[in-house]
This record gives sequence, structure tokens and C-alpha cells, in this order.
Amino acid sequence: MVEITVCGSALERASAERATVTVQSRWSAPSPEAAMHAVAEAHERLVTDAEAHEQAGAAESWHADRVWISHHEEWVGEGQPRRSVYTAAAAVTVRFRDFDALGSWIGRVGLHQTHEVGGIQWSLSDETERERAKAARTRAIADAVERAGDYAAAAGLGTPVIAAIQEPGTMPPMPPSPKSRMATMAMEAADSGAAISFEAGELEVRAAVEVRFAVEPQRHIE
Repeated sequence: MVEITVCGSALERASAERATVTVQSRWSAPSPEAAMHAVAEAHERLVTDAEAHEQAGAAESWHADRVWISHHEEWVGEGQPRRSVYTAAAAVTVRFRDFDALGSWIGRVGLHQTHEVGGIQWSLSDETERERAKAARTRAIADAVERAGDYAAAAGLGTPVIAAIQEPGTMPPMPPSPKSRMATMAMEAADSGAAISFEAGELEVRAAVEVRFAVEPQRHIE
């Protein structure tokens, strides 16, 4: 009995179906009241927009942070007393289904000085991710079987029979979909409040598996 251990792998691709963006409201002022007022007003606009997008079906979900404030002393000049600066901030994160709606929203909120738009995280829907992951795992097993067959044939052995299957490594497997992948936003005429154009592209779903095979040497008839 001969053992052959191989690693099978596969890659599936699917177009991005979800886009998650975080917009932060931030403002600095000489007094905490002024900073909080500016951010609270801007934050309320974002929350209202997020709720509207979810109700319209353009967004799948959203969540918002509470407004917080920090303080630091700013150096003004030699011999001058330091100036107190208060900075308030809050963020709203929205997961969009409709990329056109996302582009229009970013084009609008980007006009406000209080808003800072973060990067876009592209992802698949949960259903598509499960389907692509299942397909990738199936193909990874097929790849392992093919590899083992090649090794067995090259060594003059019989047909390999699967003896054990496991995912590589000792740690729990990571989610196959690169949900944290960041994409580049291309801004068009931001000063006029135009929509933002996105190129989401395709996401990759990978699978890998270690398979141990048992192989009987071929018997030679004399």
C-alpha cells in the first residue's frame, strides 16, 4: 500500500453584488458646543439618507455610531498661549445593493465639508458566496483527485482511493470571499454634486483541500 497526499485548489469568480461604504462626519471648533452642533446636524442628514435607501431597497442594511468629541491644545506661535480645539465625529455605514444609488449618494455627501467618505468594500450576497464557495470546494476535490492520479500513473501505481480529506492548516478556515477588498472610486465633477462612477469588477472565492489517497501497486502478471 502506498500513500499519496496532495493539495487540491480551485478559484471561482463572481461580479460584486454589494458595496459597503462608511461616511464620517467630523468638525473642529473652538468650543465643544460648536463642534457637536455641526456634527450632529451632518450626522442626522446621513442617518436620514441611510434609512431612505434601506426603505427604497437600494441598501441592504446600515448602522450608525454615536457622536463623540475629543479635545487637544493647538500650538499657535512662540510666546502665544495654546489654543483649545474640540473635534466631534460620528459615522454611518451603509451596505448598498444598488451601485447607482451609492454613486449618487457619495456625489451629494462629498460636497459637505463635514463629511469624509471612506473606501468601498465590495462583496457578494450571502447566497452567491455560499454557491461560489460550494463550487470551489467541489472543484478543489476534483483537482486533488486529478493530481493524485497523475502521481500514481507516473509512479506505475494503481488507481488512488481517497482515504482522508481535510482543509489545510490547523486554524479554522477563513471566509473564502475577500470581503475586505478595497476598490478605487473614480470621482466625476465632484464640485457639481455629480454621481460617482464605480468599477466593482469581480471577486474571487478560493478553496483548498488536502486529500490523502491509498494506492495499491499494480500487479504484474508473469
